[in-house]
Amino acid sequence: MSDDAHQAERIVRLRWACRRTLQVLDSPLGGFLRNCFQDLTMGEQFAFERLLKAKDQEILDWLIGNRQPRDIGMCAIIEKIRQHHDLTAGE
Repeated sequence: MSDDAHQAERIVRLRWACRRTLQVLDSPLGGFLRNCFQDLTMGEQFAFERLLKAKDQEILDWLIGNRQPRDIGMCAIIEKIRQHHDLTAGE
């Protein structure tokens, strides 16, 4: 499989992973994938993938600033998602 085909398959898989049971997460996660994912470093892309493996309530708590993930890479991605989706307005 070519690198382009592999990346396209990865994006499809991530797009599905961005669809959450807690629908309030669909927009920030899906929008970040669409608009920002390609510009991330490989390390940041892997951190985003790890983030998508977390439970919905954990992700929501991280995005609204109630808690922080222990994974430093995920902390950075959470901040990028918050900035992209303008979730930092109340701070």
